[in-house]
Amino acid sequence: MARSHSFFSPAETASGTTLAELSLAMLLISILVGLSFPNIRHLNALAQSTLTLQRLSKAVESAKVSAISSGEIVTLCGSEDSRSCQGKWSEGVLSFIDRNGNRELDNIDQPLNWQSMKDIEGVISWKAFGNRQYLLMDPQGMMGTQNGSFTYCTEEADHSFAVQLVINRTARTRMRRDLDPLDYCHN
Repeated sequence: MARSHSFFSPAETASGTTLAELSLAMLLISILVGLSFPNIRHLNALAQSTLTLQRLSKAVESAKVSAISSGEIVTLCGSEDSRSCQGKWSEGVLSFIDRNGNRELDNIDQPLNWQSMKDIEGVISWKAFGNRQYLLMDPQGMMGTQNGSFTYCTEEADHSFAVQLVINRTARTRMRRDLDPLDYCHN
């Protein structure tokens, strides 16, 4: 008896996915990605706030080391152009040896470092005794009677990732996250 040969025999089944199965898989993937998106934004905002304060902490530490090694007063201030102090900490941070002690970068002063902060997605403010918008490091690396804090407020409506960098008289820093954003961040 002759056997018939065909490409598909009834015993063999085609293995593949149907359009309905593919649609269901795509729907599930879309839902999972949609649910994880807020968590990704949360992690990004948390990382941004931490990195911003780390950059500020390094600027303070660098100014302290420069004051000690040079034996002169070093001023740290907010600067948008690397040539003058305007108190705009969200634009940039300028440090210089302040030879005449006037807290302004003059011809006799020596610029040390300027770090742009324009890439951050938030606002940095400095609050200290007397509302001075600069930090002074003496030759011993101390800030005298001037302690204070930088506050970083995110662009989020609720400022849920607001953090502070608290600086004591010895120019030691610590990060503070347990603050009420309504007390520190204003739109």
